Amino acid sequence: MIAKTIVKLAASTAVVAFLAALPVTFDAQHLLSASNAVAGNGHGNGGGNGNGGGNGNGGGNGNGNGGGNGNAGGNAGSNSAGGHPANHGAVASALGALNAAHASATAFANASPNSRIGKIGAYKSAAAAAASAAAAASSSDAAAAAAAAAATAAAAKLAADQATLAADTISTPANVPADQALVNADTSALATAQANQTAADAAAAAADAAAAAAATAAQDALNAAANKTPVSPDTQAALDGLLAGK
Repeated sequence: MIAKTIVKLAASTAVVAFLAALPVTFDAQHLLSASNAVAGNGHGNGGGNGNGGGNGNGGGNGNGNGGGNGNAGGNAGSNSAGGHPANHGAVASALGALNAAHASATAFANASPNSRIGKIGAYKSAAAAAASAAAAASSSDAAAAAAAAAATAAAAKLAADQATLAADTISTPANVPADQALVNADTSALATAQANQTAADAAAAAADAAAAAAATAAQDALNAAANKTPVSPDTQAALDGLLAGK
């Protein structure tokens, strides 16, 4: 079971890389035209297309049943190692209308907000905002943890110096003034540390709330762009791969 899962994950990774490399054109009538994808129809059928320069079989037979059809060695690498991923169709099907993400950066820049590409662009922006908000929340949480640790250390130092003061009051009265000065400084330091912790905790809470809101906004934008919901994590990852660099 683990081995099968690893194979599936590896296949998904290969699909994302392949989709990003596909030659894609966009026009207003058809959201996505993949130019019949990869040197022909990608399967070696349909009149012998898909064999780089030939017509299916070695003698120019358009049906290509003797070696030019499907996966029997005449597909010019479409379904062989380094070629068309076996599950590309499944990924494209899962993406549905999100296949419009194949469009160029120029198409995204000029898209109407209400168009499919415009909605996908809105998701891209929302996802970037969510990532930034999550990073800010992580930083704020770390700062709050550091402030709490500092307050704990300040409280421990005050307790230790107070114990020393109490002991010296009995055994070494001459040290009491110095001990008291340390206790006074510790008390002030603890107050400052506690105030810093309160502020850091508030900032972290606000950042966490902002990150949660940004994540919700990104999910809403994704659902608005898709025609098949809910969008699975694998499908979202494939979409993010298509959008990378645009």
